[in-house]
Amino acid sequence: MTSSLSMSEATVLVPEQAAQDIDMDAILRRRAAATPDEVALRFLKNGEDDIAELTYRQLDLRAAGLARQLKQQLTPGARVLLVLEPGLHYVTALFAIFKAGATAVPSFPPVGSRAVARFASICNDCNAQLVIAEGNLQAAVDRLNASLSAEGNVPEWLFVGSDFFEAQDTQPLPTDENDEAGSSEQFPALLQYTSGSTGNPKGVVLSAANLISNSRVLDIRLGSAEKHIGFTWLPPYHDMGLMGALLLSVYSGFTLVVMTPAHFVQRPLRWLKGLSTHQVTTSVAPNFALDLCVDTITDEEIAELDLSRLKMLFCGAEPVRQATLDRFSEKFKAAGFSSAAFVPCYGLAEATLFISGKANRDATPKTLLLDHEALACGQAKPATADAPATAVISCGTVASGHVMAIVDPDTRQPLPAGAVGELWFKGASVAQAYLNQPEASTETFHAFIADDRQDGPYLRTGDLGFMLDDELYITGRIKDVIIFAGRNLYPQDIEAAAQASHPAIRTNGVAAFSVTRDDTEQLVVVAEILRSAKLSGEDLENVEDAIAAAITRSHGVAPHTVHLAPVSTIPLTTSGKVRRSACRDAFNAGSLAYAKARPTPSATTTETDSTTLFQQG
Repeated sequence: MTSSLSMSEATVLVPEQAAQDIDMDAILRRRAAATPDEVALRFLKNGEDDIAELTYRQLDLRAAGLARQLKQQLTPGARVLLVLEPGLHYVTALFAIFKAGATAVPSFPPVGSRAVARFASICNDCNAQLVIAEGNLQAAVDRLNASLSAEGNVPEWLFVGSDFFEAQDTQPLPTDENDEAGSSEQFPALLQYTSGSTGNPKGVVLSAANLISNSRVLDIRLGSAEKHIGFTWLPPYHDMGLMGALLLSVYSGFTLVVMTPAHFVQRPLRWLKGLSTHQVTTSVAPNFALDLCVDTITDEEIAELDLSRLKMLFCGAEPVRQATLDRFSEKFKAAGFSSAAFVPCYGLAEATLFISGKANRDATPKTLLLDHEALACGQAKPATADAPATAVISCGTVASGHVMAIVDPDTRQPLPAGAVGELWFKGASVAQAYLNQPEASTETFHAFIADDRQDGPYLRTGDLGFMLDDELYITGRIKDVIIFAGRNLYPQDIEAAAQASHPAIRTNGVAAFSVTRDDTEQLVVVAEILRSAKLSGEDLENVEDAIAAAITRSHGVAPHTVHLAPVSTIPLTTSGKVRRSACRDAFNAGSLAYAKARPTPSATTTETDSTTLFQQG
């Protein structure tokens, strides 16, 4: 298990002019003192024109008011589960927890069976002392407490709303040192629970120095040549939404426009209208969000947009597909969008968030066309004209002040440029450990290069990729790789081939994995059929044939089983990534639903909703 950074190490992670900022609360207080009336957060309450704002002074005052109350009822370092809905109250409560010297634990609001199960798992694991929630959950407290382990602690509940926070606006800024500085290096600043793509979610232990380091490397990528305006609709309990947007905006001092995930999913146009209306320069989105925009926004709606000011669109949280970038660029170039704005990036909760990303703001993302067979054998070689090829997008250069090594996962020996291996990462952004999991923590956070105990400790990411010309390329995940006849097949490539094979397949609605039958590996592909698709039994068979043909043609292997399913069958993580192992378990258990022939189209035009895209892990 890695140890916390010392105070002297933490200070070198922040800009020289703010070397005293050793935690996020110190940065907020400095912003409130230097630019008290500048807008910190602009919340689109209805996703469009109903706007609420917080200046830095208001954010600091409201957070300080709640922090005083928290200090009265919490012990130092107490774990506080934050289950508020996305918005101004969420960010205010988060900074109040920082100010109180407690440990923030972001989580889904416990509404719905999967969310309740996740809430109980997290609450039991971190032994939460307090839950901060919306008032509408008061009636559910007894039921939610009953879902917790009998051996665990039953937390107190605190319900907060607009009246409480608005009353703090007239209070003076705190002057007592005890009111100002609540953070302590001996306690974690935040527990970031992973998406739970396999098994129960793990609590990643993040220190104040981790949060500062991640904000700093992202701030370096943003650059300071112009004043930024940000926009996020990502869940604030997910690392990309929290660390990559909310905390970064306070660290860098720019206004952040915030919209809820539900408002985006209900109508993706709201995001792009927000970028246009608020003259946004930087935003974040997973790959599936770009596909949703292309599939749902009309040419008439595009004519009303101006995306020319958007200079950086960070794309991560799931594999970035070249076809998606091309579709988005082509569709929205009429609105002034430039493909140079794309910033494909790679990160993990275990690294706080950011590991690498495109560095040249004026260049389009780099893509390599590689020989398919060579890549399957672990080598990145340029494709020839007469051989199958695989396009791999660069995830840019590694975060400033950090180190990436490409390592053979079995021998732990470093590999040369162009060789595919496990990604090992080290630096100040790497988290401390997994909570309550010493063995997994040692294996993941305390790796050393073979025969060299001086080279480490590294974070083992579990992801595969290679470095070429100092840029990182991701090829897959070790646990998801499908091995056939000595060849490594990457499920995301198989899923992309299946996705493109037929228009009735839902975007982000394919899972590919292998199962063992009679001591042999068999390829299984699960594909969700759009609710609005008018498919007879014969039509469904044609979809199966199209999927099998596309995969055979692109990968030289035929799927043993193609399982067509209704929407919402495939389990997803909090960021919308396919949970392949969970889907495999359901397939093996025979519990996956089957798509049924539909003689008439559905009256529903919306093909997905926020619960479909952001299912609990």
